[in-house]
Amino acid sequence: MGEMISMPLFKRDIQVCIMPFLAVFALLCMYTIVIVYMYNPELSDMLSGYQEALPELMAAVGMTGAASDLLEWMQIYLYGFIMLLFPLIFTLVMVQKLLLGQIESGTLANLLATPNSRKKVICTQMVSLILGVALLILLVTAVGVVSCEALFPGELDVGKYLALNFSTFLLQASVAGIAFLAACFASGGRFYYLVGAGLPVLFFFIQMASNMGEKLEGLRYATIYSLLPVEGILKENILFPVQNLALLGIAAALFGLGAWQFCRRDLPL
Repeated sequence: MGEMISMPLFKRDIQVCIMPFLAVFALLCMYTIVIVYMYNPELSDMLSGYQEALPELMAAVGMTGAASDLLEWMQIYLYGFIMLLFPLIFTLVMVQKLLLGQIESGTLANLLATPNSRKKVICTQMVSLILGVALLILLVTAVGVVSCEALFPGELDVGKYLALNFSTFLLQASVAGIAFLAACFASGGRFYYLVGAGLPVLFFFIQMASNMGEKLEGLRYATIYSLLPVEGILKENILFPVQNLALLGIAAALFGLGAWQFCRRDLPL
């Protein structure tokens, strides 16, 4: 591993990203614990009332439907909006700090004046980004399991919950791949914010629009978010691993192409 990445750069990456990581992690923990806590008749009736009073808004953020168990409850109120939006924000901030900002400032070009190769530098940034996203999802998953067992012992299908969060990680890794690829091609911030940040955000808003009614439902298949196999996991559809493999393939292709571009591009000093 030491031959593949630069440990000094990796340690610097941790220092740069620790604050946004903690901020997003705290928000996701808060929402997860609150949603789990609200899984009781009195509070759940209140959320159902919101669905009736604000149908279009609740539909846009994916918070519709009736839950038959705790996992479905969490899926409705966390995985249509919260677990998509906040990891997306974290990912875009990470790519800006780890790659685009350091390319524009000349930090990575100066680093390449040392014995570190381009391959080692980009592998370090890639590992830092993927590990950051993975750790975020992993820790939020742990908080979810602990919260459910503390408040409603034995009611969470832990296996399906882990599968749902693993698929969520693959989705966020694919989104990170889009931003990573754009940053590797970008000669300035405008291209990155237009494509690397703009495309995932556009996908997210298309996903929200597709939730609002039958006329727009077909739009969801125009985005990467349609590959998140929520229904397949909840209903034990054996085809959901195919969607996971698709997400894994997209992420691997995007990161691979981005690393290849970085290794051949000119870097500003």
